[in-house]
Amino acid sequence: MSGPEAPRTVLPAAAFLAIEVAFLGATHVLGGPPWTVVGMLAFLAPMATGFRTASLLLLAPSLVWLGLFRVTGNRELFFPFAMHVAAFLAVSLAARDPRLGAVGGGLVVAVFLAIRILEQATRQVLLVELFVAAAILGAVVAALVILRRRPITDVAIVAAASLLAYAGLAL
Repeated sequence: MSGPEAPRTVLPAAAFLAIEVAFLGATHVLGGPPWTVVGMLAFLAPMATGFRTASLLLLAPSLVWLGLFRVTGNRELFFPFAMHVAAFLAVSLAARDPRLGAVGGGLVVAVFLAIRILEQATRQVLLVELFVAAAILGAVVAALVILRRRPITDVAIVAAASLLAYAGLAL
């Protein structure tokens, strides 16, 4: 190990795959195919950056939105879930290249909007969701460029994106 950087805990591939299957199983059983499709995108980052425990810990809180959806039946909670995944992917991939992070987050937003089109959301709703998602993703990318990258910063960025998406539901 060189420099002041702390060692990163890397999971064996089998353990990572077991966690991935459990995560995707939960999204499918509790949320359905749209939640699973967005959840699958989250696993692009660990495949590109390594099977680190920290990555999974950063993704895990997204399941809170899934739990709240099951308890309340509020389908709108899919948006903060998707933005949590978008911010997670942006933060995780930005470790390799900030542009890659922006592309990864944008991919999640594009898939979210495609799902909403398939769900026959109105044009007005889609425009609001696009505007809010783009603003949040822009803020995430800006934060990744401006702020010093540390684990607590990554947690704050992902949490803020998710909570801003929830606040955006009021629009």
